[in-house]
Amino acid sequence: MNPMASYRSFQQPGAQRSPAHSRRAPGPIGVGGPQGQPHPQAMQNQAYHAQRQREDAIQAQLAVRRARKPTDKNMPDGIDETVIGEGVQQYKKLRDTERKLDYAMSRKKLDILDSVTNSVRRLRTLRITISNTVENQPWQAKGLDADAFDFSSGEEATYRCKIEGRLLPDRPLVESDSDSDEEIDGDAKEKSTPEDGSLMPGTRQRFSHFFKSITVDFDRSRTMSTEPPPQVEWRKPELPSNVKPWPEAADFDCLEFQRKGDENMNITINLVKDEVPERYRLKPKLAEVLDIEEEDRPGIMMAIWHYVKANGLQEDEERRSIRCDDNLLAIFGQPRIYFPQIPKMLEQHYSLVPPVKLQYTIRVDPEFQASPMPTVYDIQVATEDPVRAKILNITRERSQTNTFRQIASLDDRLALIIQAISHSKAKHAFYTSFSKDPANFVKRWMSSQKRDLEVILGEAVRGGEDASGPEFQRGGDAGIWNSDVVREAVRFRTAVPGRTS
Repeated sequence: MNPMASYRSFQQPGAQRSPAHSRRAPGPIGVGGPQGQPHPQAMQNQAYHAQRQREDAIQAQLAVRRARKPTDKNMPDGIDETVIGEGVQQYKKLRDTERKLDYAMSRKKLDILDSVTNSVRRLRTLRITISNTVENQPWQAKGLDADAFDFSSGEEATYRCKIEGRLLPDRPLVESDSDSDEEIDGDAKEKSTPEDGSLMPGTRQRFSHFFKSITVDFDRSRTMSTEPPPQVEWRKPELPSNVKPWPEAADFDCLEFQRKGDENMNITINLVKDEVPERYRLKPKLAEVLDIEEEDRPGIMMAIWHYVKANGLQEDEERRSIRCDDNLLAIFGQPRIYFPQIPKMLEQHYSLVPPVKLQYTIRVDPEFQASPMPTVYDIQVATEDPVRAKILNITRERSQTNTFRQIASLDDRLALIIQAISHSKAKHAFYTSFSKDPANFVKRWMSSQKRDLEVILGEAVRGGEDASGPEFQRGGDAGIWNSDVVREAVRFRTAVPGRTS
């Protein structure tokens, strides 16, 4: 049996046209529309490329002008001999004064920029007032129906707590009696009575601006018959720095919450400060050495550097190496460390600043509600120094930009004048030399012009090849013809093989 017979035959394709053959009659091919007009996209591309070429040509011309523009403002040397009067000396003194003034202004500008870029913290007092009101408490019920089976009022008892914060104005605070003050975490004070008119409403920085999060924890008491309410928590939403105005969830002066309850409740309000850069609390050993308790990372490194410089602990040869004294040895545990290693080694000696804890008791009893008295705390918060904003306004004034442009224009004109003076001095030197010895001056000038022309035309020979240099024109014992090199060359050239002298 033929094995090929089991395969099914398939129809072969017909004759196909070769790709080389054209599908249309020969003739001009239209590029655009039916009338042979150019395509709009092609015209747009051509206009774009032409515009780019014109812009490149303009930029090239401006670059050539900038390269040719003179910048030297110093008076040429030797001009004092040709100028009558003391104008040159006065100009030089003026240039020296200008250099000193430019140096002082540059240093001052760097100092201003450094003070602006660095984080300037200004501590101000934030007064936090905590109060609460009650509703539908049992003692607030007007009366019950004696015929009703249910003796409840039908509504659940609730209380509403309000936490409000305001920045105090910049004036000395009235100190209260030390016996009535209670320190909270070292930076909060409780006052029994608020001071009237001490709050500063309408400030730009509001209560929520100073904290990342606010949480309220309810204490569980053994005498309570029910479970404490769940925790109250607020966290500042992450917003870009250029978002203005802030949303209501991140821009408020008062935080309120409502819970059910008819018993007095102790609460703890935790305030986590929002500070940029982040501040840390130093551990006792490091805090004792640096004499600071809280600081950010750059401030801690700067304090370490000041301690090293004050005690002369820097190595003389290797400036990055630091000798540890007894205090630093107790912190780092090494007799010698490198300064770039300090940031990593310091991480275990500080921690995040703990939140500010404020204690408050929610009172629902009728005795307190008859004449409620809010609880007031004063805490220190970091605000932006107003001097920084004024400095920024000074550096960004438009009048300064116009002044700088005028100074740059005057400098360009002064450089052109100095260039003209240099050209005039060169002409004066040319004619003075020509008047003293015309013949030799013309010879020297013609020789110089000849060498320049040979260099331009590419016909100049390298120095020394034709023995036309000035060193070959000097004779005597000190000349080049009496040197050992020339004698050795003469003996080499005049030596005959096989012949002894």
